[in-house]
Amino acid sequence: MSGQDHGFGPWGFGPWLRAALGRLNGGEEDPLALGVVRAVVAGVLCLSALLHLGAVGEYFSDLSMINGRFAEIAFPGRWSLFFTVRDPTAVRAIWAVGVLALAMWTLGLFTRVSSIVGMVVWISLNGRNPLLFAFPDQLALMLGFLVALMPAGRGFSLDARWRGLGGPVPVWCRRVIQLQLAILYTASGLEKTGETWHEDGTAIYYTVLNPYNRHFLWGSLAARLQPWLFKPATFVVLYWETWFWLFLVYHWVFEAVGRRLPAWGARRRAGEPGWRLPDLRWPMLGFGALMHLGIQAAVYVMYFSPLTVAAYTCFFTSEDLRAAVARVRGWLSRRTARA
Repeated sequence: MSGQDHGFGPWGFGPWLRAALGRLNGGEEDPLALGVVRAVVAGVLCLSALLHLGAVGEYFSDLSMINGRFAEIAFPGRWSLFFTVRDPTAVRAIWAVGVLALAMWTLGLFTRVSSIVGMVVWISLNGRNPLLFAFPDQLALMLGFLVALMPAGRGFSLDARWRGLGGPVPVWCRRVIQLQLAILYTASGLEKTGETWHEDGTAIYYTVLNPYNRHFLWGSLAARLQPWLFKPATFVVLYWETWFWLFLVYHWVFEAVGRRLPAWGARRRAGEPGWRLPDLRWPMLGFGALMHLGIQAAVYVMYFSPLTVAAYTCFFTSEDLRAAVARVRGWLSRRTARA
């Protein structure tokens, strides 16, 4: 077989395709990106637990209005250490251990142990009083569980810096988090049915007026904003969520092919790189961040939006993150020099 045949014809697609399939099938990568995902996810979980400071006994022990065996009856199907440990002092001590473990997990110190202890306590808080976690509980539980199972302490961690436990991580780890976000959005989009979403475009309008979780009394302002803001936003959000899976497929291909098409013809003979593919992360994730900012400002969703946007870090490689830090440092240096 000729060298030209090995290259899949005169265009030389063979090496490019083999490299793309290799990147798509797996391999390893620098651990920084996964470490950043760990830090932001664990950080949000830590903050959510810490915010109960001053009311831990009243929420999770027999000081609660729903106490004793009635707590288990009120929340069937839930598991919690605090169904068994009910004394207020003991509950506060376990909560403190859990917050410390979540903080250590955020910093990447004794990552495996701290992640397990932190998640057990966080699940116990959730199970004992799920009404406090009614909006983001499933997403937080899933992301925390996934990250706890990953070797996320090998980068951006005190374990790597102090204990020499760094090293490459599988590429699929970040892809699993990406897939979880795609499932979240696509399922949410498909479940948005009815006239308010598909015909009238009034879903967001009624959401911001809902007395159950609104932040503000909009009065007539909401009606004035409906035609030119809430209605188009309703349709954009619907289609953005429903087709998020397609963005994920494109992104996986985008990464697999090295973010470029192969060079061919005169471009290949000149040794020039192939054509660069458009990076859809910025418009897609940028819109998502703006959407969640609006959700957080307008309605009560606790830490759902911060957690979701924090998880967007899974779409960026270690090289992306280092380049972003370098740009910020360069901008600060120029500002300092002008001052």
